[in-house]
Amino acid sequence: MRWFKVAAIGVGILIAFLIVGSVVGAILHLVIDVVIAAAVVGAIVVAVKVAHSRRQVSAKKAEREVRERDDTERSRPLPQSDVERVSYSPPQPARPATADVDDELARLKREMGS
Repeated sequence: MRWFKVAAIGVGILIAFLIVGSVVGAILHLVIDVVIAAAVVGAIVVAVKVAHSRRQVSAKKAEREVRERDDTERSRPLPQSDVERVSYSPPQPARPATADVDDELARLKREMGS
């Protein structure tokens, strides 16, 4: 009787494992199917948008083309701005007086104990 209980528990564990495994497998299969479907739909949407934007670009290409100007337009001078011309020279570093450097050096020597 004792071995019969052990065998029944083993069979129950095996059945539970198979049921849980099949449920998990079914859920994973559904998730993978949803991901693949989303990828396909996304690719189709991107392809439609690209095709639509190319159609718009080709329709507006003539509007965006740069045309050469006539010779009369090229000979005109460029417009001048009403900005005052200012010359800029970078500031020159101030040089310390020699006496200040000597005083500072003497102070540092006193502080360091030399």
